Amino acid sequence: MIKEIIDFFNSDNFMPHGHCFLWQPNILWLHVLSDAGIALAYFSIPFALIYFVLKRKDLPFQTVFILFGAFILLCGSTHLLSIWVLWYPNYAFEGIVKALTAIVSIITFFMLLKLIPKALLLPSPVQLAFLNGELSEANSKLEAMYEQQRRSGQSHLRAVVDYAIDGLITINDSGIVQSFNPACQRIFGYKAEEIIGQNIKVLMPEPYHSEHDDYLSHYLHTGDAKIIGTSGREVRAKRKDGSIFPMDLSVSSFQLEGQQYFSGIIRDITERKDVEAKLRSHTNYLRAVVDHAIDGLITINEQGIVRSFNPACERIFGYNAEEIIGNNIKMLMPEPYHSEHDHYLKHYLTTGDAKIIGTAGREVRAKRKDGTIFPMDLSVSSFQLEDGRYFSGIIRDITERKDVEAKLISYMKELESSNKELDDFAYIASHDLKEPLRGIHNHSRFLLEDNEGKLDADSVGRLGRLVYLSQRMEKLVNDLLYFSRLGRQELAIQSTDINHVIADIESTLDVMLEEHHVQITIPETLPTITCDRLRVTEAFRNLITNAIKYNDKPEKIIEIGFLSQFEGFTHVFYVKDNGIGIPVEFYNEVFRIFKRLQSSKTNEEEGTGVGLTFVKKIIERHGGRIWLHSEMGKGTSFYFTLGE
Repeated sequence: MIKEIIDFFNSDNFMPHGHCFLWQPNILWLHVLSDAGIALAYFSIPFALIYFVLKRKDLPFQTVFILFGAFILLCGSTHLLSIWVLWYPNYAFEGIVKALTAIVSIITFFMLLKLIPKALLLPSPVQLAFLNGELSEANSKLEAMYEQQRRSGQSHLRAVVDYAIDGLITINDSGIVQSFNPACQRIFGYKAEEIIGQNIKVLMPEPYHSEHDDYLSHYLHTGDAKIIGTSGREVRAKRKDGSIFPMDLSVSSFQLEGQQYFSGIIRDITERKDVEAKLRSHTNYLRAVVDHAIDGLITINEQGIVRSFNPACERIFGYNAEEIIGNNIKMLMPEPYHSEHDHYLKHYLTTGDAKIIGTAGREVRAKRKDGTIFPMDLSVSSFQLEDGRYFSGIIRDITERKDVEAKLISYMKELESSNKELDDFAYIASHDLKEPLRGIHNHSRFLLEDNEGKLDADSVGRLGRLVYLSQRMEKLVNDLLYFSRLGRQELAIQSTDINHVIADIESTLDVMLEEHHVQITIPETLPTITCDRLRVTEAFRNLITNAIKYNDKPEKIIEIGFLSQFEGFTHVFYVKDNGIGIPVEFYNEVFRIFKRLQSSKTNEEEGTGVGLTFVKKIIERHGGRIWLHSEMGKGTSFYFTLGE
């Protein structure tokens, strides 16, 4: 096998190719130079292609370029061998090189056939130019859209910053203000152009003013942050007018184009601090009210556990607050409240059925620390907080009041017994006094009638005086007995038309009214009310007769009327006259029993001084009140109510 190969490449039996040219120099060197030029070109082209492929790694169809390079390189080799065989007949080696050239050529051909459809799809230069134009136009549009969005984003961001409620300041790493939004202008009182370019510490009171630059430098060198990176830190700031105010400050840092910046979000919390101060003041005020309240105040939760126990409770129950708070309220209750309380509270929370809760002034019994049971007034209310329902109880120790009430009940019983004895005495006294008075009156009158002609004028006058005094004494006794009955007898309440009452009085007193030239006027129709008709008739009659007796005018005028509202009272009756009037100092005296004022005629027979006393008693029995206004020489007005 080796011998055959050696024999294949043996060129001893061949002559050089130059013999074909007869070694003519001109033909020989023409071939040598031509083949050398072609070989040089063929060797240059592959290296250029390989360089191009290496530089353009994104180039499609790189395999074809490599095959073309190999084909051309082999072609160059055949031309070099053509020069070589002119002198050395190595035709076997030349044939092998030509065979390799053929093989590479054929492979390249088939690769080209395979790639031609794909290559045809590649755009032509004209198409590339057109596509490049469209791409350039699209790129311009994209750049325009980007610029528009960038400007829109900047406008949006500027609007957010300018219209933010909170202030926004940015400073550089030297503390110099870079931006100062409108909210900051409103908060600090500076315009932006007054602050931008200034050190931020111009807005700081001491000690922040003196410390700020050192703090900023320390942070930039060490990264040790005290405020930077925090949110909602409460600090103090200084306005343009020098006033100091509290603010919430949140500081963050950021990098921009290689430089450090800091942004601060500022919120003026003056109003919030004022509200907090007022709230603390109000809380302290409420605490003071609770702590200094005379009544006890206890609060419990839904489980009946005591949450507060004011000093008044400590005084009432004898416990210190710390002995009670945290314990069940039932420890302050005697039986049966002690055993029933938890069940009652659970029942209320489940059903809402309240027995004590929501009531005021309920009388219950409680237990002190020393075990004594005492009465108290209890008012309980409920309220809701975030962590559940609570109940508050206002407590008043009514031990003294109950003692007083017991004494009052005892006194009332004694008074009732005394009043009964007085009533009995008044009845017996009036009955027993009337008998001798009648005897004195009758004997005096008989003596005067039988001996009037025999006695001198002085004796006749004395007997007449004795008859008058005995009559007056009997009338006083009758009035006293009637007054005592006014307070004891039940009122006969019925619907009563006051117009009919006045008409009945006018009919009864018609002679008296005519003799004294009296005119009774009623400006408007009087109402119908519910009252004791007989007693109210007596009250009106007494007021009318008084208006006649204490009147010195030739024409006596009495006005009777009704006012819906008068001097803070409703449903007010009045009786006015044009008489002599009543001095101010006697406004209260006129209602005292047996108190009489001098009439115009100074006639002692005009009354006993009990008429207005009866009127006042009747009105008070109806739940009303009476008062008067008077002007001397012009008349008197009596005003009164008769209840609702």
